[in-house]
Amino acid sequence: MIARWFWREWRSPSLLIVWMALSLAVACVLALGSISDRMDKGLSQQSRDFMAGDRTLRTDKPAPQAWLDKARALGLKVGEQLNFTTMTYAGDTPQLASVKAVDDVYPMYGELQTEPPGLKPQAGSVLLAPRLMALLNLKTGDTIDVGDTTLRIAGAVIQEPDSGFNPFQMAPRLMMNVADVAKTGAVQPGSRVSWRYKFGGTPEALAAYEAWLLPQLSPEQRWIGLNQDEGALGKSLERSQQFLLLSALLTLLLAVAAVAVAMGHYCRSRYDLVAILKTLGAGRAQLRKLILGQWVLLLAMSLATGGAMGLLFEHILMALLKPVLPAALPPASLWPWLWATGAMVVISLLVGLRPWRLLLATQPLRVLRRDVVAKVWPLQIYIPLACVVVVLLLAWLMGGSVLLWSVLAGAVVLALLCGVVGWLLLNVLKRLTLKALPLRLAVNRLLRQPWSTLSQLAAFSLSFMLLALLLVLRGDLLERWQQQLPPDSPNYFLINIAPEQVSPMKVFLAEHQVIPSAFYPVVRARLTAINHQPTEGNPEEALNRELNLTWQSARPEHNTVVAGQWPPKAGEVSIEEGLAKRLRINLGDRMTFTGDTQDFSATVTSVRKVDWESLRPNFYFIFPPGALDGQPQSWLTSFRWDRDAALLTQLNREFPTVSLLDIGAILKQVGQVLGQVSRALEVMVVLVTACGLLLLLAQVQVGMRQRHQELVVWRTLGAGKSLLRATLWAEFALLGLVSGLVAAIGAETALALLQTKVFDFPWEPDWRLWVTLPLFGGVLLSLCGGWLGLRLLKGKALFRQFSV
Repeated sequence: MIARWFWREWRSPSLLIVWMALSLAVACVLALGSISDRMDKGLSQQSRDFMAGDRTLRTDKPAPQAWLDKARALGLKVGEQLNFTTMTYAGDTPQLASVKAVDDVYPMYGELQTEPPGLKPQAGSVLLAPRLMALLNLKTGDTIDVGDTTLRIAGAVIQEPDSGFNPFQMAPRLMMNVADVAKTGAVQPGSRVSWRYKFGGTPEALAAYEAWLLPQLSPEQRWIGLNQDEGALGKSLERSQQFLLLSALLTLLLAVAAVAVAMGHYCRSRYDLVAILKTLGAGRAQLRKLILGQWVLLLAMSLATGGAMGLLFEHILMALLKPVLPAALPPASLWPWLWATGAMVVISLLVGLRPWRLLLATQPLRVLRRDVVAKVWPLQIYIPLACVVVVLLLAWLMGGSVLLWSVLAGAVVLALLCGVVGWLLLNVLKRLTLKALPLRLAVNRLLRQPWSTLSQLAAFSLSFMLLALLLVLRGDLLERWQQQLPPDSPNYFLINIAPEQVSPMKVFLAEHQVIPSAFYPVVRARLTAINHQPTEGNPEEALNRELNLTWQSARPEHNTVVAGQWPPKAGEVSIEEGLAKRLRINLGDRMTFTGDTQDFSATVTSVRKVDWESLRPNFYFIFPPGALDGQPQSWLTSFRWDRDAALLTQLNREFPTVSLLDIGAILKQVGQVLGQVSRALEVMVVLVTACGLLLLLAQVQVGMRQRHQELVVWRTLGAGKSLLRATLWAEFALLGLVSGLVAAIGAETALALLQTKVFDFPWEPDWRLWVTLPLFGGVLLSLCGGWLGLRLLKGKALFRQFSV
């Protein structure tokens, strides 16, 4: 009987909307949950390959032997690496090389790709990057002088598993065995050497070692885990993940609203039926069994269809994101299914429990008096309680991120605006004298039902706001990414240019039709005191290494002054905003630096916002010209070159002491990420749009019964079909215009918070919202009104008893 009841009721449009909204909620949570779960598991499994170990200890001096002994005592494998730069020679030809000395354990995990395959650095031999071979005219089997020793070239190193930690490699790679480092004589007291220790083992052993080691680390020592990419690629992936999370949040909010509207309307439309059944002798237990059975069947169908849709969306998103994800991802666990099922049950309980309870409590007296409605769970208590539960669940799901609070702030502003604007609108309409009869009838209907008008206004505004939010943000994200990495972005950096080489370098580049960006002077120094207070012991990484300082008279175009005045004058300096916040540095504070020759000080007079993701030269501190003349200095520049590598080889030969940094691979990778992610975002836009349309349809369905009754009365009194159709158009167009205006205000509020706090973009009011949303709302809802009019006024349907 329950199944027959369910299938008979299935023809109700409201119940169909509830089913579709719940299915979309399940699909959204399942798809994104599965992808997130698979990515987390895949990254955990592949972390060893990316790092050539489970953890890395990076330090500027050798680690105490006791630390390594402790790791081995806990059952961990330990590998040692040294990184430094030194001059190499092939005959009389010199070339600066970036040396990576490894032990026999390397690579602990992952694959070292070499040519010929399967090589490892052995004592007495080296592996060279192909570019270093080309620069020195060497081949496999030749010898190369590294410092004071001569080593045989065993082959070429193509790809290192842990190269991701040093994307801006200062010179071509030379890989050797640590046993040969002492023979080279390149590592002396005062040499710039970086030690890296790789650790591998079980999670339990790693956790025990971390607990023992971390309290002993000094500020200049770093214990490195996963996902610590703060560059352009890392930021792009992080923002893409936030956008997908935002899409899931908007989908859930729209699904909740659509289910609430449609479920309430469906239950109200069944009051008469339940009253008749009770009059005919149906008991409360029987009706409860029917209603609960229908509810369970509805949830089961929603889970089945939503699960199928979720798997489809997951497959599509994985196919789109495949080029930027780890090569092999393990299957997802059961957690995404539990999340999706839990989300569906919670949504249905929060918004459906009261309507179902009211339906079950319908009194038989309603057969005679239609105004009899059971009083169960007052709305003034139920709605705030449901909102609190929703917010707490979303905060638990999303970790209480700024993303959630920004969207909720926009929704709160929208709700307040709906009340204020609706109240003002109703009062203005009361005072208007309208000549057009359709418009006058539409206004009279809105005035007769103020609460219905406000509820429709709120639902339409929420749909328009959330859709606008998603579409505008997606456009801004892609536009911002394209601005950061335009097609002519420099893909090569030249650093360590001596002052006397600047003019010859400019001439060389001009002769080969290469247009470089600005030449930046560079001085290396440490920030050693702030307001005469030493910085020693501060864990901030920038205080535990040498910084690149520069001087400029013109402000870099990708830097924005957010406080103070530009340019700095003699004795002054400009600081980057992020570092100023971390060190609590304010305008007027005194900075003391220690350079290679002397100490010097400057007063902070401006704060700049620096775009670190632009892959252009950026600096924490910028001084005025002449301020650093007493310090050893070098220069750097960048340029774009997409043709053959002969120019690069010639440049290295003519300027052997200048380091050439190739960032083309990073630019290509970032561009690939952006292209694939933008396609994935389009899928999420479709998903959110579908939920928004469901909410619109649900709200339109709410007034169909009453509008039908009113149209019957007006038609009986002699009103023509064209007049009634025009009245519906006018009513919906007016609702659409006001809803669009309210949605624009709510969207601007949420965008201001999202762009500045979450996506780190500059915010400016978007005039398109104020024009597009009211027009779009008016046109879309007037078309809905026209469609509704055609359906209600069609033939004899007007005079039949209307039921939904």
